[in-house]
Amino acid sequence: MSNNEFQSILDGIWQRLAKAAKDPADPWRLPTLAAQGLNGPSARTMVMRSADSSERLLTAQTDIRSTKISGFRKDPRVAWLFFDPAKQEQVRATGRAIIHHDDDITRRAWPSVPEANQYNYATGHAPGASIDDPAQGQATSGDLAKAYDNFAVIRCEITAIDWLQLGTTAHRRAQFSWNGTDWLATWAVP
Repeated sequence: MSNNEFQSILDGIWQRLAKAAKDPADPWRLPTLAAQGLNGPSARTMVMRSADSSERLLTAQTDIRSTKISGFRKDPRVAWLFFDPAKQEQVRATGRAIIHHDDDITRRAWPSVPEANQYNYATGHAPGASIDDPAQGQATSGDLAKAYDNFAVIRCEITAIDWLQLGTTAHRRAQFSWNGTDWLATWAVP
């Protein structure tokens, strides 16, 4: 990328993503993650756990028993959607999801998961399973030892970014695509 303005926009996007991963109040912390599910398109709100510009990675955590895992394995293409209503800024990032389960990535991530959140992975039933009573969807303290067995990390290698800045008099949009060694950039009609 030769244009300084494009580089500034791209750097700003990655800096904001990294900040949002650490700031629960940032609206980009809770993006929508969309993929081709087993029964068609599927979108959900996820907690973004990290953003790494040098590796072009966005990460989230999930239960390995979730139906989205099968969808990602069938078709790993994903789209992330970030929107900040106060700044009127939208970013769409697309790429491929890689699922990590009981490997180096998950072993390093697990200790940083607060104990209260580890219980989310200790339920006796898979996410989305039908139950007779809401209490059946809750983990108990005795289940915590099994929680790590259900823990997975979704790492998404980003290959395209679409940035949109809404304004009162004009909107601006830039698109970035990874060519294998560098980001290519172009302006686009908003």
